[in-house]
Amino acid sequence: MMKRIVLAVFMVGLTAASADAAWLLWKHSLVSRRVEGTPRGLSSEGNVDKWELLNAVDARKECVVALRAEHKKLFDGLVMVYPGEPVEQSIVADGVSASVSAGAERAGGRSAKTTQLYYEYILWCLPAGVDPKSTRP
Repeated sequence: MMKRIVLAVFMVGLTAASADAAWLLWKHSLVSRRVEGTPRGLSSEGNVDKWELLNAVDARKECVVALRAEHKKLFDGLVMVYPGEPVEQSIVADGVSASVSAGAERAGGRSAKTTQLYYEYILWCLPAGVDPKSTRP
């Protein structure tokens, strides 16, 4: 219960802060998990597809600095968790969009099936009032 109250207060504060900000940093997280032998596509178990507001700032330049820091953090995290797996990254459109993605396969032993994992994170610096869900990379 206390966690919910703290989260609610945080979200109200973030919403109030974003109302005065000119630029917002958004993160789209797409994580999919597929076990060998199951149909391709998103399954209800182990998948994430969500948008998060990470930061609200006054100037585009501040948003780009925050985007680059978050981009590095995501890239370094995937490289550390999945050493040896290729991690792709890009920063486009003069720094207002960035993506990090990685795929991995994990075998669960001799009799267990292989699990395929795919991670994609897209970061956007957008002017306040622009809906990131309607913006295409």
